[in-house]
Amino acid sequence: RKALDILIRSTTGLTAAHASRHAGRHRGVLFLAGPTGVGKTELAKSITELVFGDDRAYARFDMSEYSSEQSEARLIGAPPGFVGHDAGGQLTNAMRQRPFSLVLFDEIEKAHPRILDKFLQILEDGRLTDGRGGTVHFSEAIIVFTSNLGIYKVDETGRRVQNVAPGTPYEELEVRVREEIVNHFTLTLNRPELLNRIGDNVIVFDYISPEIGARLVDLYLQNVAHRVQKELGVPLTYSDSVRSKLTEIAVADLSLGGRGIGATLESSFVNPLARALFARNDDSLAANAVFVERDPDGIWEVELG
Repeated sequence: RKALDILIRSTTGLTAAHASRHAGRHRGVLFLAGPTGVGKTELAKSITELVFGDDRAYARFDMSEYSSEQSEARLIGAPPGFVGHDAGGQLTNAMRQRPFSLVLFDEIEKAHPRILDKFLQILEDGRLTDGRGGTVHFSEAIIVFTSNLGIYKVDETGRRVQNVAPGTPYEELEVRVREEIVNHFTLTLNRPELLNRIGDNVIVFDYISPEIGARLVDLYLQNVAHRVQKELGVPLTYSDSVRSKLTEIAVADLSLGGRGIGATLESSFVNPLARALFARNDDSLAANAVFVERDPDGIWEVELG
């Protein structure tokens, strides 16, 4: 709902309408928080495709690569007199080349605090000055931050402990995650003004439920069948019992979200399927996965019929 509100507000030209009579800021900002593998980046890609007609019309910045103070030069360009001054910055160059785009800052909590200061100007004025003195504008861009803040926290003894887990009621999960986000920006970073500029645009994702996990298994299996047909020209089918078995395996641990489900399917189905297809004698026959089981050595096996 929040994502839709931002898009509708942008379409009607009412972004930051309460703050100024004139447009000029970004088209909208979203802060997507929650566990890993639950679709935060996928939502950003879907918004990109919806708004700009191309899911590749986004610039992604992994903020773990900007954890040092010196990495500021990579983002906005080196100042005059320094090596690489004429090259410009990765962010500013990306906005010059494609002003109509979504800018995704992944895992924002891993960025150096000095890097975060640059976002104050972007979120407040919708513009940024690079190392060469040129100004780039974000007035046609959508700004998206993603973060895993709140899933773990530091306890009284200084140890990193899990704050929420699969099965935590969503209402409680949302409160705990938001609380850790506020603590991180106000107490740890001492930058409450950045969180203030993000405002109420924080969306907390829940863990993937077993029902959603089962739908993801179906989607991933369809992708596998499509790839086998495309690469080998072999129609691949599997019975309900095979699907049920794989679903049971894949949703047993949902702490890693969709990526964890994909990794489980790769080890329990894709790898043994590839071995079985590689060993087939008659390439003209369709493949039917008869069963999926572990052998005595614990290795997954797929038998084709």
